[in-house]
Amino acid sequence: MRGLGRNLTSGLQLLALRRRVPADFVNSFDQVAGLLLLALAVWAALDTLHAESGAQLMLDGLYGWAFYLLLGLFACGLIARAYCRLAETRALLVPALAVTPFLLAVFWLLSDLAVVQDRAGLFLTAMILYLIALSVRLMQAAFGTARPKALLLAILIVIAAPFLLASINIDTRLWLVNDTQDAATDDDSGTEATLYEQPGRILTAVEQLPPRMIEHTNVYYVGFAGDGAQSIFKREALFGATALGEHFDSTDRSVELINDEDDRDSYPIASVSGLEQTLHLVADRMDLAQDVLVLLLTSHGSKDGLAVENGALPLMQLGPAELKHAVEESGIRWRIILVSACYSGVFAEALRDPQTLVITASDAEHSSFGCDDERELTWFGEAFLKDSLAATPTMEAAFRKASELVAQRESAEHKTHSNPQMLMGPLMRAKLTQLEGGEHKHRQATIVANH
Repeated sequence: MRGLGRNLTSGLQLLALRRRVPADFVNSFDQVAGLLLLALAVWAALDTLHAESGAQLMLDGLYGWAFYLLLGLFACGLIARAYCRLAETRALLVPALAVTPFLLAVFWLLSDLAVVQDRAGLFLTAMILYLIALSVRLMQAAFGTARPKALLLAILIVIAAPFLLASINIDTRLWLVNDTQDAATDDDSGTEATLYEQPGRILTAVEQLPPRMIEHTNVYYVGFAGDGAQSIFKREALFGATALGEHFDSTDRSVELINDEDDRDSYPIASVSGLEQTLHLVADRMDLAQDVLVLLLTSHGSKDGLAVENGALPLMQLGPAELKHAVEESGIRWRIILVSACYSGVFAEALRDPQTLVITASDAEHSSFGCDDERELTWFGEAFLKDSLAATPTMEAAFRKASELVAQRESAEHKTHSNPQMLMGPLMRAKLTQLEGGEHKHRQATIVANH
């Protein structure tokens, strides 16, 4: 204990840049350990005094402190080696640790002063000059004299240290505000607000649809882009509104549910509950005895169903049972459902119905292709919506052409065939014959005549 007091007294004199000699210090391993623990205690006490309101004890700062300690030990070893090959590093380490608690307290408290904060550059220069002078005294305290080679190395280390430490920038604070928890709270608040406003946004989107045309079969389009991490699904749902709208004269009767991590404001988000609400609201505007729903769903897929993701929003995935429930609960009788996703054939049997047409990009056992975000549409979406629908008179003919195009492309690129599927109920076949035949042509002629 007396040795520790002696070392600290000499350290305080070093702080005042008074000359000390090796005989003024007790040089032992116990003294190194004791001085090190004291410096750590002073640092911890100062950090506690500067803790923010609501801060919590985080011992991770000890790792940063240990790293800086290793750097200091390495620097002392280099300087001792430069002084003399036989010089002991511990002889330099004891005086350095003896002055360290006082240096920590003085520098830390000075940095709190407004005048110092306003003149940070001047303070840094003064600190470097002081530490250079202190290096001379430390070398004298360790070895009796300051040799030029060792002193030059010490000066270079002192000058480089602030810039090196700033570039490393390891956090050594023990008391921290839990920013992660605050961020999570903010995210939760934003998530809740986003989900809370969706019913109103869906209602607004449906209410903007024009009144149905009387004495005609009206076709209504609902697009559902499930995966918000990639824009290709958004593009495909919007392209489907145009392509299918032109085929069925339903472009102005379209509602899109879009997941987009970068844009949650332009469209209502795509969710299972949002789809259920949209179908109910669209059904209220339809003549259920004759009007037709076209529902296009596009996303990544699996054997469990369709992926529904939009960043951190807690969204339920859309499986065959959920989709069947949403459609049937809406009361819509005439349904054309297209699913563009891997393994999308899992939806076919679940949606089989005399008044329903189901088209999927693959069977239940295989992947579909082309969901690279650099593309405009998936392979099936491009083949069906872009290359076939406008060039053929019926959905059935467009499907057959698209299936051939996809198969040719898969063979050319050595892919396992996706095997797109189509299930058409007998009543829907008759309905489409009427819709895509005489009624469609009559309506087109009426539109042309009115213009």
